[in-house]
Amino acid sequence: MKFLDSSERGYVSVVVPTYNSAKSLHFCLAAIRRQKYPYMEVLVVDNYSSDETRSVAETFSANVILHRGTQAAARNVGCAHSKGSYVLFIDSDQQLNDGVIENCVRLCSKFAVDAVKIPEVFSGLNFWGKCSALWKNSAAKAGGLKGGIPRFYRKKVLPNQLAFSDELRWWDDLELYQRLISAGLRETWCSDRVIHYEADSLRNVVRKYFSYGYSITAFKRNHVKAPYAATFRLTLSTMVQMLKDPGRSFSVFSSCAFLVSVKSMSAAFGLLSRLR
Repeated sequence: MKFLDSSERGYVSVVVPTYNSAKSLHFCLAAIRRQKYPYMEVLVVDNYSSDETRSVAETFSANVILHRGTQAAARNVGCAHSKGSYVLFIDSDQQLNDGVIENCVRLCSKFAVDAVKIPEVFSGLNFWGKCSALWKNSAAKAGGLKGGIPRFYRKKVLPNQLAFSDELRWWDDLELYQRLISAGLRETWCSDRVIHYEADSLRNVVRKYFSYGYSITAFKRNHVKAPYAATFRLTLSTMVQMLKDPGRSFSVFSSCAFLVSVKSMSAAFGLLSRLR
C-alpha cells in the first residue's frame, strides 16, 4: 500500500472492528491487500482479543487500536483515527472483491455521491452457516435495489466523527443511514461485491442475536424509529422469494425458517431482558 498525505482526496481508510477474530481476519486483510487501489490505510480496532487477532493484523501491517466497547464504538474510534477523505467500514468476517475500493472511489468522483452501497453475498462453511447465508441471500434478492446500506463514505458526511450510536449492537449502520438520508445523502451502488461469512453454530447465533436485541432500545434515545415493520415485511418477502425457487426443497426451507425463528426469539429475549 502507498501512503498519500491526508489532504489527498483519493486516500481511503479501511476500518475493521475485531474481537477474537484471528481465524477470519487473515482472509479479510488478505483480500484488502489484493485491492487494485494502492492509496489507503487499514485500521484494526480490537476489543482486547485473547487470541492472535492483533498478531494477524500486524502481519498485514495494519494499524492496531485497542478499544473496549461495541462494534459501533470501534467504528467511531477507527474513523476518528483515520487519515483518509474516504472511509470504508467492513467486518472481520467479510472479504472484498479485488476491485471494490477502486470502484467506490471512481463512483464518488464521477457521480459526486457521498456514499456507495456494496452488494453483499453471504456464504456459510457448515450447515447452519449455509442456512443463514441462503436466507440472507434470498432477503437481499427480495429487497432489491431499495435494500442495502452503504459501507463506503466520504468522511466529511459522517457527523462529528461519531457517526454510529455506541450503544447499538444491531442496526447501528442502519440507524446512521436513516439519519444521513434525512440530511440528503447522495448514494449509488458498486458493481463489485463483498463476501460475508455467517455464524457457524446455533450457540453463536443465540448469543449474537440476544446481544442485538438487548441494545435495540437505544433507537428511541436517538429519536430514530427501529425498523420493526420493515424487517417483518422483508421477512415475509424473503419467504415468498424462497418458495418461488423450484429447486428449493421443503427441508431446506424448514431449516432456514427454524434458524430465523431462533434469531427472532433470541433478539426478543434480549430486548425483554433490557426492558425489565
